[in-house]
Amino acid sequence: MNDEERLTEISELIEELGRLSEDHVILVEGLKDKRALGSLGIRGDIFMIQSEGGPMKAAEYASRAGKKAVILTDWDRKGGTIARDLEAQLSSLGVPFDGEIRAKLSFLCKKYIKDIESLDTMLERLSANTSGINTGYDTRAEGGFLRGAFLVIEGIDGAGKSTLCNILEKKLTDEGYEVIATQEPTYDEIGSFIREGRVKGISQKAEALLFVADRAVHTERISKWVDEGKIVICDRYFASTVAYQSSGLNGEALDREWLISLNKPIMIVPDLTVLLDIDPKKGLDRIGERGKLSKYEESDYLEKTRREYLRLADEFGFMIIDAEDSRNEIADRIITKLKEMV
Repeated sequence: MNDEERLTEISELIEELGRLSEDHVILVEGLKDKRALGSLGIRGDIFMIQSEGGPMKAAEYASRAGKKAVILTDWDRKGGTIARDLEAQLSSLGVPFDGEIRAKLSFLCKKYIKDIESLDTMLERLSANTSGINTGYDTRAEGGFLRGAFLVIEGIDGAGKSTLCNILEKKLTDEGYEVIATQEPTYDEIGSFIREGRVKGISQKAEALLFVADRAVHTERISKWVDEGKIVICDRYFASTVAYQSSGLNGEALDREWLISLNKPIMIVPDLTVLLDIDPKKGLDRIGERGKLSKYEESDYLEKTRREYLRLADEFGFMIIDAEDSRNEIADRIITKLKEMV
């Protein structure tokens, strides 16, 4: 996306926000955010969460006013926490709310600015400079994309995720980027607990909760790394939990919507998720060469998991790649796509 396209989309969102401000309460974090909106011509009914009592007070204010709410907190980790608290409080009081504008602004702006208070400055700079944003906002690296990015590689067992992650790490490092390769389950306390199978005979639901707990801790680290300008490559993320746990391992299939809702409060949206797609039988042939199969590596089960992965790819916009293509060619395509995305 070039600057002109980015400016157009942000401007359209600001116009939509202006229309909503006529009959909605806009919930922002503080006075600087309110002033930034004012400079963009948005005044209306704006509640400042931090100085006026917190998320509960904000929800009560909207409820008493009989208005719908627009959640417009920053898109850093703190802003995300406040947004989730607001959603819970507003829902408990039956107040309808809009969170889509914040999500879209986050997608468009998060690599440049982290807060609402800088939005007016960003728009000014985008409008004034066709070549891009000046020092202080431009975080593009010489290789062509923003220095901080979150890339996820997904796929059933035998798709070649680990090999691809290693190739991507080397290629990006050779281009001069600081890269962190990671995986789920992690090798931290909770992840190691899962990997080593120290709890025997637990239910699928309990196991899913362990995966999500591991992801909650891991996501905090990923957010920090990306904020520091690193390229994070993750072998599996939330889609793995949904695909595997909803596909009926040992006859117990968990509700996919429950799994998705369980992950939403703790996950961040990757800049790009790639699904390596492969026929389960071919994947198992690859795994068989390595030795004993795990409980997840069974043909019929993996076929169900593959179908769920493809469903998730369609629903969440994953990039789908044939896992039997050349690894180096796949890596080059992913890097090119990542540069286009961010």
